[in-house]
Amino acid sequence: MAKCQFRRKDSTRCRANAQPTNGLCVFHDPARAKDGLRARRAGGLSRTRAAAVLPIETPDHPLGTTKDVSALLGNSINQLRRGQIDPRVANAMGYLASVLLRALEQGPLEERLANLESILGKGSGGSQLFEFHGSDEATHGQTATTPEED
Repeated sequence: MAKCQFRRKDSTRCRANAQPTNGLCVFHDPARAKDGLRARRAGGLSRTRAAAVLPIETPDHPLGTTKDVSALLGNSINQLRRGQIDPRVANAMGYLASVLLRALEQGPLEERLANLESILGKGSGGSQLFEFHGSDEATHGQTATTPEED
C-alpha cells in the first residue's frame, strides 16, 4: 500500500497508509480535518473518564486466610464482569491478592521452621539433641582427636 505524501517540518514523510483517492492519510487529508479533530477530542474525553471503583463506604473484606482471599477474588471478578469496578483496579487487586497469598503461605512455614530450630536448640542456644560424627569415626569406631589432645 502507498504511504502518505505529506512532509513534516523536518522534511520526513508521514509513514501512515495513504487513501487511494488523494495520496494522503486520513490525518493529513484537508477534507477530513473535522473528522480528525472530532476523533482526537473524543479520544481525549474517554481518557479523562473516572475509574469505576467501589463506594468509600464499602466494608473491608477479611483477608486472613487463603479462603478469604479466594472469596474476595471471586466477588471482584463478578464485579468486573458487571462493570462495577475498573479493569485497572481489578488488575491491581489481582496482583496484590497474589502477593498476599504468598505471604499467607510463608507465615506457617516460618512458624514450623522456628519450632524445629527451637527443638534442635539452634534458636535458644540449648543443648543439641543429635550428635553427628564424621564418616571415619562411624566406620572405624574411633574418635577423632584434635591436636591439643595429642
